[in-house]
Amino acid sequence: MTNLIVMLAVLLVPLSAVSSFAAQVRVFVADMNATGVKNRDEMKVTLQTLLASRLNGDRIVTVGSAAEADAVVSGSYVTIGKVFSIDTIAKTPAGKTLTRAFVQGETQDELIPAVGKLADKLSSELLKLHFGDNAAVSAVPVPAPVTAATPVGSFHEPPLQQAPTGEFIKPREQEKGSVAGWQSKRLEGAANLIASGLTLQGGTREIFLAGDHRLSYYRQGGDMTLVAEAEFSPADKIISLDTIAAGDAGLDIYVTIIRAGELASQVWQVKGDKLALVAKNLPYYFRCISLSDGAKKLYAQTMGRGDDFYGDVAEATRSGSVITLKNPLKIPRSGSLYSFNQFRDRDGKTMTVVLNPDGYLIVCDPQLKELWRSNDKFGGSELFFQKEDDNNLRVAGDKYRWVFMNQRIQVSSKDEILVGKNEGFWVLGNSRSYKRGAVYCLVWSGSSLEERWRTRETQNYMSDYNFDEARNELIILQIVQRPGFLTRGASSVSIKRVE
Repeated sequence: MTNLIVMLAVLLVPLSAVSSFAAQVRVFVADMNATGVKNRDEMKVTLQTLLASRLNGDRIVTVGSAAEADAVVSGSYVTIGKVFSIDTIAKTPAGKTLTRAFVQGETQDELIPAVGKLADKLSSELLKLHFGDNAAVSAVPVPAPVTAATPVGSFHEPPLQQAPTGEFIKPREQEKGSVAGWQSKRLEGAANLIASGLTLQGGTREIFLAGDHRLSYYRQGGDMTLVAEAEFSPADKIISLDTIAAGDAGLDIYVTIIRAGELASQVWQVKGDKLALVAKNLPYYFRCISLSDGAKKLYAQTMGRGDDFYGDVAEATRSGSVITLKNPLKIPRSGSLYSFNQFRDRDGKTMTVVLNPDGYLIVCDPQLKELWRSNDKFGGSELFFQKEDDNNLRVAGDKYRWVFMNQRIQVSSKDEILVGKNEGFWVLGNSRSYKRGAVYCLVWSGSSLEERWRTRETQNYMSDYNFDEARNELIILQIVQRPGFLTRGASSVSIKRVE
């Protein structure tokens, strides 16, 4: 009897092993939109987590990024009264639609079972597309043929078939991304911001980096050489860094600073091999950008008591420590000095593009009417400042309101829209920790923004980037080590030639 049980156990082992080696469909569940529901951001994360866990199985495995996936699933959750509907679409990473599925429910009690039904529908269709009409049959393990026992003392390796190409993922550049580049050595200090300066004799380029409380001046030639640094008070937090030509003075470096919840910005200049402070305690946010007219100008915005960004964005000129504002701009209500830019469409009309607080790109016409909104999120930044807020204390139990500085939008002279996109393993409320990033180049087709190219994803959090259009180069800043109790962290700069 004992021998019979042993024989049965030996025969059952191949049956359990076959399914584990079967080919799997790799699926990435992207962000889910939520409309008509309270706690919208929490619901989006909940839906994404529920669907990912229920799709995961023997034949389908959920992965952490679109780059690893055979299919990318996104969707929306809509409530009207008590009735809800979850609509999803599965696409290839290149954007080709594979299948759609939806479920409905009468009450919130039906939400979790509905997500399970939705996962079953998607799984069935994806398996059919991946394995053909025999997907259901192939999902059942097939017993291995019984062979004669191998004589004791002999060993024969089973023949191995060549693995399919898709079994090995090799790093590669994107279709139209950067094909040549330069990488700096490890730079001391975790830098949040980067700005380009002048090009010196011999082609050396000035680069300025800023951490929370430090401004660093580098010259980039064969490598990054630190020339000078300015250290700020722990009460001062740098949230923006910009440069603009200042005539005979060379270059103005605008450092936007928050001190005790108020603006206390400064202006610096390079004097020989030193950084010199030329203006301080300026109550403005500053940004140097080229809008649709093409000329790079200084713009400013103020802070209100109840508003993080108050009043119009306007052109600014400086005379010593006196700032004069003129030619105010009208931008969408969801935008601020740091989250908008302008471009011209095919008919020469001035269009506005905004990265809204939820991370979606919005395109508006000259009258600021919304024309288009992205399905995917962009931006993503760990840089923030805090303001005391009694309402936030009552609602969230935190006396401070956290204001995150998102990735800024740049527009080239060809009306190409460049925007950064970070993704991470922990983004919940005020806790953010991104682990990879990329820069996307988008163009307006007349009806939507279409991707022209993107950079290869960084292996670290991409804290900032800058497009040097004169050289057609993209300068990307990464934090390669986050600061700790006994360390300032570390950064690196990479320069990619855009082809």
